[in-house]
Amino acid sequence: MTISPEELKSIRDDYGDLQLDIADLFDSPIQQFEKWFSEALEAEIKEPNAMALATVNEDSPRARYVLFKGLEGEGLIFHTNYQSSKAQEIKSNNEVAVVFYWREIHRQIRVEGIAEKAPKQISDSYFDTRPRGGQLSALASPQSKVIKSRKEIEKKIDKLDRKYGSKQINRPENWGGYIIQPIAWEFWQGRKNRTHDRFRYQRISSKWKIYRLAP
Repeated sequence: MTISPEELKSIRDDYGDLQLDIADLFDSPIQQFEKWFSEALEAEIKEPNAMALATVNEDSPRARYVLFKGLEGEGLIFHTNYQSSKAQEIKSNNEVAVVFYWREIHRQIRVEGIAEKAPKQISDSYFDTRPRGGQLSALASPQSKVIKSRKEIEKKIDKLDRKYGSKQINRPENWGGYIIQPIAWEFWQGRKNRTHDRFRYQRISSKWKIYRLAP
């Protein structure tokens, strides 16, 4: 199967004409994010907390989806294995970027910031809420490492399941949260004829300044 340029040209979506003006924005990007996230929930977006996380491996960019798991002050929380590729990249260069995209309501949010390990109590609290299978997987998986087959992980999970039985599973030290402290936000509202509304919040000293960007 080949990807036809003609087929790609035919993929078009009318983004509607929902307006976003500077008068509609909160002074705080966190408040604006919370408003838009609430509206995404109301619109029943599939996995509205899915965000593409971009990191840097030496000079090469890397991106993958992770799940946004809450706010800590102005910071965005996600969780991962601390020995994974993304974690090693953050250890080397903790400047990151994330993107939320909610197609159904034609909205995109971009965030640029600094990633730091979350306090242990945040990681412990979230780990305790994970389904048992997710807890076992966190213990069993050497995330991002080469493995021979899926069976390798399944056998580890089965062994751990028998080991713990009905006992509580505590969070392993090599798994936990990160908090992204934003230095910039961008809120994008798709509009017809590609005349999108875009606003960037830029932190200057301790304050946020808002700029309208060309579509």
